[in-house]
Amino acid sequence: MVFGPFRRRSPQRPAWSRLDADADDLREYDAFGPWLLQIGSAAEMPPRFRSAYDDLRHADHLIKIPRAIDRRDAFPGADLYGAAFALDSDGITLLTAPDGADGFVRRHLAWDEVAAVRTVSNLLHAEFVLLLKEGDALTVTYNSVSTDMMTRVVGFIRQQLMAPDDFGPALVNEAEEFEDFFFKAMLAEERHGGQFMLPIHFEAPGKSCRNAQNRRRVTTGLLILLSGSELVIVDRDAPMRRRFFAHYAYRKTYVGLAAVRGFRLQQPPDNAPGRFMVLELIMEQQRLGIPCFKTPQRVIDLLRRRGVARL
Repeated sequence: MVFGPFRRRSPQRPAWSRLDADADDLREYDAFGPWLLQIGSAAEMPPRFRSAYDDLRHADHLIKIPRAIDRRDAFPGADLYGAAFALDSDGITLLTAPDGADGFVRRHLAWDEVAAVRTVSNLLHAEFVLLLKEGDALTVTYNSVSTDMMTRVVGFIRQQLMAPDDFGPALVNEAEEFEDFFFKAMLAEERHGGQFMLPIHFEAPGKSCRNAQNRRRVTTGLLILLSGSELVIVDRDAPMRRRFFAHYAYRKTYVGLAAVRGFRLQQPPDNAPGRFMVLELIMEQQRLGIPCFKTPQRVIDLLRRRGVARL
């Protein structure tokens, strides 16, 4: 037993036996990991949230989110999941387990309260964000190994946010041409399954720029796509970075054009060279700012053609 002294049990994990464990608890423990899981039965609902299962069982998506704990600290019957959410045609219901307290907090949002949906990815860290019309945001953090599942979830939400569109084809112009490996891959990903995606604004990464302290930086790039009555904004989360600084984050924001009530273009202070302007989309109390290194003229033309007020 050479390795015996190193086989230490975590102080958070009690001694337990598979033979003595409850069968449902053992199944939950065996399936536990950093990934999201669909809930298909009351037994698969985390014990803390099980009392809400009957109300949510018919949801189109019912998903549980694991706590960020080491596998060695997990054991059957432990509180392994910190949240769960359900999606249906009426809205989203989020259940969260407060730290240091029993029970859970329940929040329901109808789809007409949501202005836009966003996903953020930075290596293994990922976020799913609902931008609310009241100006707030609802954020769910998860491990990016579950990206495929969340892509389906976001697709479902986009369908719920789609409003009837009476404007017909918004642009007849040809697609904006660009050459960039990352943004080409993002475009191909959005076109997966034959979905219409027209690039209407592109800014190449790597252009020299300045931050608020006038230090030299380089741009990270921006791509704006038109998909019917929806804008898809692809960026790198931060509009600039240090020249030799590794940067892996990216995000996608899906905005239904029918939700946009106004817009404004904020120029850099004193028109300082190397600074970003900001295109602000106004959706009731929600303000979505898009840093742009060049004037997004085709986006502005699209909004004006749809009668969106410029403020």
